[in-house]
Amino acid sequence: MGGLIAAVVILAIALIVLLIVHLLQRRRIKRLAEQMESFLVSGSDPLKFSVQEDALAPLQNAAAELENQVLLARDQKKEERRATRDLTADISHQLKTPLASLRLFCEMDESAHVNEQLTQIERMERLIQSLLRLERLCADGYEFTFAEQDMVSLVRESWQGLASVYPNKQLRIEGNATIRCDEKWLGEAYLNLLKNACEHTPEDGEITVHLEQSDTAFFCSVSDNGGGVDSKELPHLFDRFYRAHSRETKGAGIGLSIVKEIIRRHHGSIYAENIPGGLRMNITLPILQMIRT
Repeated sequence: MGGLIAAVVILAIALIVLLIVHLLQRRRIKRLAEQMESFLVSGSDPLKFSVQEDALAPLQNAAAELENQVLLARDQKKEERRATRDLTADISHQLKTPLASLRLFCEMDESAHVNEQLTQIERMERLIQSLLRLERLCADGYEFTFAEQDMVSLVRESWQGLASVYPNKQLRIEGNATIRCDEKWLGEAYLNLLKNACEHTPEDGEITVHLEQSDTAFFCSVSDNGGGVDSKELPHLFDRFYRAHSRETKGAGIGLSIVKEIIRRHHGSIYAENIPGGLRMNITLPILQMIRT
């Protein structure tokens, strides 16, 4: 009888020990998960390698190695962005001087083609400026400042710069929303989208901006009645230098690429689709309560 009691006691102790080990492992796994989440979200210090001889040591060491690789990739990306910013600044400086000289010589020239020459120089200056702007955006070379903005007001402000150029175009805004965004840059995105719509609609063309907001996302569409594009061209509209063959345009194909990068910096997405009689650009942005740039 005594032996049976001893066996039961030993078994109970063993179960208690196993339970304690299990609880400790669960607590340690929870701490690992919390640390990894903190590392990904806020960039906290990476995990330290474990020298313990237990079942969780390989898991912690693998996570620590992964976090160190992420840090290395982040550092490499920062260095690439810095190099790109320096390169774009150098290119901008090197191109401004010869273009300014070329403009001066053209203005001094009494050729019958001087006006056309100056027009082409201005076009080249705008193209270079837009391209450098795009490259710097791609390299995260601009600081974005996020604050709450009324989207109806933002769209109307963007339209003000176009209303005098396209007096017969009609803009209709449906819905409303208030989101955290960078007012300057998202305003530029809308300016480019509205300008693109104006350029590809009839003289009395109609443009509709629809705004909608949920608890987790902001949805917006910019529609026109310009006839749309060939369905094969839709995936390429946001590629740099791409100009749809099914639409007449004088642009260089940079504006929509800039729009895409601005939306990317807002952690969102944009795509184009044909609708009856026209084209629609669809934007989705997450609702961000707080964001670090």
